[in-house]
Amino acid sequence: MKTNFLFKITLVAAALCLMPVTLAASAGPDRPSADTMQSSRGAFPAHASNLLKQVEMDALHVRDNADRLQARLHEGFWTDWQSYANLFETMRTRVNAMDNLLAQLRASQAEALPWQRQAIERIAPSVVNLSDTTEDAISTLNDNRDRIYFSNLGALADHLYNEAKVIQQEIGNFEKYADAHREAQQLRKELELRNIS
Repeated sequence: MKTNFLFKITLVAAALCLMPVTLAASAGPDRPSADTMQSSRGAFPAHASNLLKQVEMDALHVRDNADRLQARLHEGFWTDWQSYANLFETMRTRVNAMDNLLAQLRASQAEALPWQRQAIERIAPSVVNLSDTTEDAISTLNDNRDRIYFSNLGALADHLYNEAKVIQQEIGNFEKYADAHREAQQLRKELELRNIS
């Protein structure tokens, strides 16, 4: 049992040592470096986590719809323009929701935890690109009603898929970092209690 406890401590310590280095290495010149986790006053950090989780879920839906669109274009199944239009309308609804969530996050970004601020900065360009590409794809669809397979809709679907995947991965990585930090804090408290007793 003691060995298992020591193994957990070592594992969490290694994760915490590597994560800031990884985050700092992937940060660009205009992005903040990986700050240490700090508590923030007010209720916004919990709200920000919920908003980021919703962005992640919306990105998952967009990615799945883009994947479905790619498959249909490659297989040549849907010949009905309306079927494509319905799929894009679903994606546009999700992307608009992501835009709104990002606006909420940015409005109170100063109250967020350091890792949340960095996550917001990292996903913002991809959310903007996703929004622009969705509008381009809808315009392309509307301009090519009778020649969908000869348009660049396939390339746009690939771009939608990739941008949504980037958003998902970025948020997922920051959530793992936050979880590892919480686990390390819990283990630290357990160690302190054991040292006292």
